[in-house]
Amino acid sequence: MTAVTSQPFCLLRLADGEIRYDASLASVADPASWFDAANPVLHAQQVEQGGRAAAWFIQLGQAGAVLRHYRRGGWARRLLRDQYLWLGPARARAFAEFSIMQALRASGLPVPQPLAAAIWRQGLLYRGALITARIAKALPLSACTDTDIWFASGRVIARMHHARVWHADLNVFNILVDEQAQVWLIDFDRARQGSLTPAQRSANLARLLRSVRKVVPLLESGCWPFLLRGYEQYSQEITQ
Repeated sequence: MTAVTSQPFCLLRLADGEIRYDASLASVADPASWFDAANPVLHAQQVEQGGRAAAWFIQLGQAGAVLRHYRRGGWARRLLRDQYLWLGPARARAFAEFSIMQALRASGLPVPQPLAAAIWRQGLLYRGALITARIAKALPLSACTDTDIWFASGRVIARMHHARVWHADLNVFNILVDEQAQVWLIDFDRARQGSLTPAQRSANLARLLRSVRKVVPLLESGCWPFLLRGYEQYSQEITQ
């Protein structure tokens, strides 16, 4: 294994892949062991919601973190449960999500710090995993009835769209609220950054509304209008 420090991350080359990790973790030993939930040093606890049974809360050095191994959904999981076609580093899901979260944090968006990403190759296929900082004692938006929080959530989503980012799975579990009522956006797997059309923005909001109707339908009439109001207010502010 060969470790290389570069910007904006450190790189550890493995015999069958590579690991990219934040330079703040350079003092934490053996990055290759960070992705094994069975490693007792990590004190891993499986995440109950989301993650397709492949996400764990872990302890990485002094930091609380979330480890997520990429898993397929739908019919494809029967054939290739955790393997994807190798199309180069830029197309690897773990590295793509790591990079887009770095960019969002650099632009001031409230997303968890991306800590490490890994890929392991086997011929034309690869597996991947991502580690992000844990938002301590956070609740999903679905558990919040405070209309101020929904309003703030709308503003954060508008900020994400202003940064030209399309979220592939915007739902009530991928918007978190911490103890200070700070809103966070999580899970940028398959997210895209670039030109963003009005139709794509509307599609993101429509997906979120479907999630509200499925998970917390009673909050649609009382809370959803405040989210839209926050979204529209921020959108108007940046065009003035």
